[in-house]
Amino acid sequence: MSSPAGSTAAASVVFLRLVGFAQRPVAEQAQAKERLEQLIGQAIAPLGAADRIVAEHADGAAVAVLGSPLDALEVATRAAREAKEPLRVGVNHGPLGLAPDDRGDLGLVGDAIAAGISQTGFAEPGRVFVSRAFRDALAAEDPEHAELLRPAGTVTDTGLRAHELFATAAAARGSGVSAWPSRRVFVIASLSVLGILAAGVAVRVARRAAARARQPAVVELAISPWGVVVIDGEPKGKTPPVTRIEVAPGQHTIEVRHPQQPPVIVEAKLGPGEEFTLRHTFASPPPAPAPSPPAAKPAQKTAPKQVQQEQPSRVRRAWNEFRKSLPF
Repeated sequence: MSSPAGSTAAASVVFLRLVGFAQRPVAEQAQAKERLEQLIGQAIAPLGAADRIVAEHADGAAVAVLGSPLDALEVATRAAREAKEPLRVGVNHGPLGLAPDDRGDLGLVGDAIAAGISQTGFAEPGRVFVSRAFRDALAAEDPEHAELLRPAGTVTDTGLRAHELFATAAAARGSGVSAWPSRRVFVIASLSVLGILAAGVAVRVARRAAARARQPAVVELAISPWGVVVIDGEPKGKTPPVTRIEVAPGQHTIEVRHPQQPPVIVEAKLGPGEEFTLRHTFASPPPAPAPSPPAAKPAQKTAPKQVQQEQPSRVRRAWNEFRKSLPF
């Protein structure tokens, strides 16, 4: 919203309330809120982000439309048409502002919120009901569309405030506004003398959407036998044991390195909460060939050693000669 916290401005607010929400089990309540969020996303899709504020309350949600009242009526009509379960849809117009709650979170406050929730409690499920204030604001801008809204009765809430309601032609042809006992009307806790709602509506301005936008993406790794992970140039460790890395949403360069293989490089654009799995197996390098045994050297033939005959000594030779000279 363009106005700072604490200031107010006239705006249209679409209220969406789930029928029988409080009587449902907790698990069903969570599922119903999830479906309502999806429905609101479809209904506000044509509006720019700066033209609406989505806030929660006890049994539904409120959408503040900061532009034309006709835009608010179209959001309400789309929501009523696309709803898959009983849903009360109402539209109000009046002072609206932002103010911090007891936790410091900004919330929607103003008589447009207080009266609108009370008025929507009387709406028939599946039909769009609007307040006199909204019809007048629409008539000032687009009289032709305002003429399509038919009187649907006057109701009184538990604070004894009278509300004149109108509905589209299809809704006006129905059974009219239900005359609920006052004990079934949504009770506003308290209103200040200025009509500013300070409590009774638990609103969180786009808190859940902001939380989802901040939710990290996850990179799952299934690498064999192992590798060193580098994301956007920053080392993230060895995988395994690292198998799961959280990253901020956006574009990332994921690289897995192995000293004996070319690296694996992947570019991935990940949204909030998105999981991306990178699988790769580094091929084992071929085994080094076993060293060949040295070639056997041919055996060298060695010449037989010549045995040198021992030469007889001089005495021996003389003795031999003497024996030869004997006659016998």
